Amino acid sequence: MERRDRLNRAMILWKRRRRLLLWILVIGWMTVIFCFSAQNADESAELSGGITEKIIELFVWDYDDLPAQQQAHLLNQVSHLVRKLAHFAEYCILGILLWTLAADYSIKEPWRGLLSWGAGTLYAVSDELHQMFSDGRSPQLLDVCIDSAGVVAGILFAIVFCAFYRRAIDRRGKKGIS
Repeated sequence: MERRDRLNRAMILWKRRRRLLLWILVIGWMTVIFCFSAQNADESAELSGGITEKIIELFVWDYDDLPAQQQAHLLNQVSHLVRKLAHFAEYCILGILLWTLAADYSIKEPWRGLLSWGAGTLYAVSDELHQMFSDGRSPQLLDVCIDSAGVVAGILFAIVFCAFYRRAIDRRGKKGIS
């Protein structure tokens, strides 16, 4: 009996630590998003411009040989796409984290997905409103839509990943029984 009690206490402690870790990851990732939104327009443009330039150099081998005007034009075209994809990716990760946190509380589908999507989208709205207070930045409804789509993609990724994981575990268990 004593062994069972120790095992139960260990399981409860593990569950608390896992939950705490998930909360830290969610809040930490929200803080990362908040910090990106707190950048003024010049800082944000410099960061995304630098990333965009590295991406272009990766795919356009003769980028450095192009005339400066052509480089600037290409950078301008690709920069908008990179910025929107960054929004999507940030919130895709947030969707995965929120869904995982909701799963840890044993919230059943479809409520788990809806709660995760609602929390992520609400955060996206607050994030866009926060940009009103950053110099040269303004809230964009399109960004909220992109962020919300990113949350949905993250949730779907988590659902599919967990389904494949469960299936692999089930198969492994059946092979061990035979």
